[in-house]
Amino acid sequence: MSTNDTAPQSTGTTASHAPDARMGKTRFSARLLAGLGDPFFSGMTGDGRNVFQSVVFLGALEKHVLAGGESLALVGVADGAGKALAVLPFVRRRKFGVAYIEGVDFGLVDYFAPCFSGDAPLSAVETAGLWRAAVRAVPGVHAVAFKKLPRLLHGRPHALSGADFLKPMGANATTLMMHDAAGAARVFPDKMSLAREVRRKSKKLEQVGALSFDEAATNAEVDAAMQHLVAFRTARFSELGRRDALLDPHVVAFYRALADRDCERPCGRLFTLRAGEHAVAVIYGFAYADVFTLIAPAMTTCKQTQAGSPGLVALFKALEWCKAQNFAVFDLSVGSLFYKSRFDAETVELFEYQQALTPLGLPIVAEHALRRRVRHLALTHPEVRTRLEGLAARRGRKTEERDND
Repeated sequence: MSTNDTAPQSTGTTASHAPDARMGKTRFSARLLAGLGDPFFSGMTGDGRNVFQSVVFLGALEKHVLAGGESLALVGVADGAGKALAVLPFVRRRKFGVAYIEGVDFGLVDYFAPCFSGDAPLSAVETAGLWRAAVRAVPGVHAVAFKKLPRLLHGRPHALSGADFLKPMGANATTLMMHDAAGAARVFPDKMSLAREVRRKSKKLEQVGALSFDEAATNAEVDAAMQHLVAFRTARFSELGRRDALLDPHVVAFYRALADRDCERPCGRLFTLRAGEHAVAVIYGFAYADVFTLIAPAMTTCKQTQAGSPGLVALFKALEWCKAQNFAVFDLSVGSLFYKSRFDAETVELFEYQQALTPLGLPIVAEHALRRRVRHLALTHPEVRTRLEGLAARRGRKTEERDND
């Protein structure tokens, strides 16, 4: 299906926050791609930094995570000359009996940053035209939504960098640029106090046994590291009374598939910190192009090693590994946990957007708006967040009990 920014929208747009209807000089055409094997998709995403829009990542998501009735809806956008310009990765879903599309997420995607071939962001008007063309390319849907959109991804523009219709999520990501503006490696670490603390903590861990930090190089080592990762996070989240997505067997299978050493270039990497024979921390991350993205750090709950902060030591060693491998970016990912402030990193604001395409899509937009208000309330009122987490934990325990009956 192909369309452009001057074509009529038969379904109409009912959202009050729809993109500006004025037209830029650039005309865009868009079509629903024929899956991950479509040449348009591979041509646009093959050399990018965005692991979350790679064939390997989306393929594993499609195999292990998508539920029945859900399907990828990849949209390719070309400029007026027919040159490939952007790819927007959606998933087609249903809620309240209504079909809609959502930026691929599932709690497993750090950024919705649609691939873009341009060197500079489009203007707000041009971006609105591109967005309309992309949305119209997916037939039979009544709403569209996405979240976790940064203005720039690791300093580079994406297809929606110029959008003026975004809403702040009340959430941030943290990114450590390991090269300066000229491309030279930064002197690391810039915060020498952190390096001193890591050395001090390492000495405490060495009282248990000699420290080693190794990457899983075989599938047997990957399996062992994954077992430690899941065990550590199970114990940790049980202490906190919270659920963790990584404890879902489908999610575990998804991450395991991305770390499979039989693949030519697996993006999933696992590192284990040991004190003697004891595994005390595990780091799971994505190594893709020149970016390392921290995905799931975990540490033992053993009281004997807590004074040695094995999680901090493992994270520091992972950062040193990235420096040795000449990565340009160490992405500490979404969230504002305290340990991220220990590094000389940039805080990146994240945005979201919801749009009803017909009246049937209004309840979906309303639900997303409610979730946004709850997030903002939890951000500004910590006691509310504590109560919400307690409710979520109780609900999770009831679900587990019901599933085990």
